Amino acid sequence: MKSELKKLKEAGFKLTPQRRAILEVLRSSGIHMSVDEIHEKVKKKCPQAGLATTYRTLDLFRGLGLVTNINLGEGHKHYELRRKNHYHLVCLGCGNVTEFRPSISNEIERELSGDCGFKVIDYHVEFYGYCSKCLEKGEN
Repeated sequence: MKSELKKLKEAGFKLTPQRRAILEVLRSSGIHMSVDEIHEKVKKKCPQAGLATTYRTLDLFRGLGLVTNINLGEGHKHYELRRKNHYHLVCLGCGNVTEFRPSISNEIERELSGDCGFKVIDYHVEFYGYCSKCLEKGEN
């Protein structure tokens, strides 16, 4: 959480109890969560946090590069702390999301850098399909 705190301070923002609670929830969850899911957990740590505060804080964190959001096809965004670039496999049957970073990612970044003179800072890749469990059940 030190790097997130440093970014907040460098950008001139204070670490309020609500912001701390949201960072702790995101750090401890290990899963992609909707705003409502995040807010529900934050309320347990910081009862005075309102839903609007959760939205505004996530927007702030996204603008500072602390969190990313993805659309998993459910009509709302899911949030996670920013980590190394990775891909998402989104199962259309059960909704499970699996993360991975294939070795080809490094090759693509090198090629973009060398051939195109382009420095990759961030990317989001989602693949939609069916996990092995759903395929076994015939849900495709």
